[in-house]
Parts: sequence; C-alpha cells; structure tokens
Amino acid sequence: MAEQKFAESPADFLPLEALQQMSGLEYMQKMLTGEVPATTLAQVTNYRVTKAEAGRVEVTGTPQFAHTNAFGGVHGGWYGVILDTCLTCAVISGLPRGQYQTTLEYKVNMLRAIPVGTEVVGIGELMHLGRSTGVARGEIRGVADGKLYATGSATCFVMGTPQ
Repeated sequence: MAEQKFAESPADFLPLEALQQMSGLEYMQKMLTGEVPATTLAQVTNYRVTKAEAGRVEVTGTPQFAHTNAFGGVHGGWYGVILDTCLTCAVISGLPRGQYQTTLEYKVNMLRAIPVGTEVVGIGELMHLGRSTGVARGEIRGVADGKLYATGSATCFVMGTPQ
C-alpha cells in the first residue's frame, strides 16, 4: 500500500465530475493508496484514514501539544475533527457512483480526556443511507488500551444522481 498523501493546493483535488465517476468506496480506497489526496486538515491535525470498507471507516491520529486548549487538555475540536472525518467517510463509503455528500450536523460526546501523545482510532459505521441523507455513528478509542474516549453521530446530505 502506498503512503497517504495530502493536498497542497485546491488543484490537487479531483473535480466533482471525476469524483462522480467512482463509488464512494472506490474514492476512499484511492485515498488510502495515495491515488487521491487527503485534506490539508488531516495533516495539521495529525490523523490519517487507515481503513475503508463498505460502511466502515477508521481514522487513526495522535493529538499533539498544538492541539491543546488553554488548560493543556486536548481541544474538543480535535475530537470533533476525528469523529466528523470517520463518520462522514463511513457515509461516503456507501455512496454509489454519481453521488457525493456534505455534513449536515454532527454530535460529539467526550467521555474522558485523551492524553497528549496518545494514539487513538476513530471508527465510523454507516447506519442509514437514503436518497437524500446518510447517518453514521462512531467512537474514538485508544489504540493501545482500547479505552473509549468519545462517541458521536453524524447526518450527511446526499447529493447527485446514482449511476
């Protein structure tokens, strides 16, 4: 498997027409192999997509000092980035050719503090995919200890025409 790459400019992303020529799962798998770039946000927040199957996507990351709040704890926004990514990518993984999505809303429940430097995995699972919405639920767990750090859910707006 090739190394995941990150976009460096808007020109690095595929145009919508090209995206619509592949299924969401094909797109996610191309991201894993480096054929299409991950977002710059993934690079600055120190995470990567590590697994993509139909209806399930995993994102692995490690919060650093740069991701802390004024009190030294991992910022809640970091939890949100990890969950928004694995949840919406789980929805993407279920989309047929011709369709794409955007997040309508997501919810994060932080259950315990993630220590800085702790590798975690965000696991998103597709629960529903309809004509206009997709719903996923997920969690953030410690890679080494399996501790549950957060749970979440997302609703995505599905656009385009299935092919």
